[in-house]
Amino acid sequence: MYNYSNEIEKFWDEKVRLSKAFKDKLFAHRNANRDRLISRLPTKIEGLTVNDSSFKPQGSMAMRTIIQTKFSDDEYDIDDGLILNNDELVDDDGNELTTEEVRDCVLGCLKDDRLVKQPKLFTNCVRVYYSESDKEKHHVDFPIYRSFDNGEGTIQELANEEEWTESNPTRINSWFEDQISSRNAEIDGKGTQLRRLIQLLKRFVNSRQDWDLPNGLKITMLATECQDGCFDRIDKAFRELLIKLKARLEVSKVIRNLAHPDQPKITRTSSDTNVENFLDKISLALDKLEGLDEEDCDREKARRIWDWIFKSDGFFESMTEDSQKMNSFANKTPSKVVDHRGGGRFG
Repeated sequence: MYNYSNEIEKFWDEKVRLSKAFKDKLFAHRNANRDRLISRLPTKIEGLTVNDSSFKPQGSMAMRTIIQTKFSDDEYDIDDGLILNNDELVDDDGNELTTEEVRDCVLGCLKDDRLVKQPKLFTNCVRVYYSESDKEKHHVDFPIYRSFDNGEGTIQELANEEEWTESNPTRINSWFEDQISSRNAEIDGKGTQLRRLIQLLKRFVNSRQDWDLPNGLKITMLATECQDGCFDRIDKAFRELLIKLKARLEVSKVIRNLAHPDQPKITRTSSDTNVENFLDKISLALDKLEGLDEEDCDREKARRIWDWIFKSDGFFESMTEDSQKMNSFANKTPSKVVDHRGGGRFG
């Protein structure tokens, strides 16, 4: 298999993962909304305690599997669970607040004249929008939970439009971190490679606007289930993951939430359309990757294959051009050196 690992590592570093500076900006916007809730919510619900420990990051930002968006209408999604003490969620007469009342309070506290688009209620969260530019279009979701002790332990329930539903806001994050840690303990770097493979797989899935493929949660579950071993090259690791995914989906297209094995499957049917499509695209990708095994495969052919996989928007091509320029410079005949010693006079 032609070695294109260094190029894919560089692509992951520059075009797939988020830079620290950009993540810091996203976190700053999230924290600004936290500050609004900390200062404003207790004025809406007297006696309510809200501080930094009331927030539990969720989703791909918390799991560090978030990737750069590719298209202008894509948005970065930051999930930040807000957990409130159920005993404090009462009105002035001591009556328990409904989900509608709590959600409306949170919505009101997050509104701000400086926002171009005001926050909006969704089924399971309050969403705050940021649309400063195409590159930085993003939103912060605040799912709201109440927490109480039922005598056997702490129970947490999510507020939706009509009722409170039992839900653990940190279970997936904890499960995923355990997966990373246990795999790194098994083979040094295996867990770290899993996180990177999930990000590359997300890039593959989101590389075309007209592809209807599974969301990030399904991708994460499948990749975690199918990773087998750890490789010294990321190109080999990614190809092997595709092979395992193909074999898995040919047997069953049902995807379960591995963090919640007791809950129903996360696919709607035994053969969701987007999962069927995913299997088709994986099969097509593996057909393309077979070209890397041919004896005449060179850097240019490998570039074309991987560019089809990830749609690098010229990134791999520019790397090839830079490499060719460096090689051309290195292979140039050295210029003639003039001897300024005056012939052999000082020889």
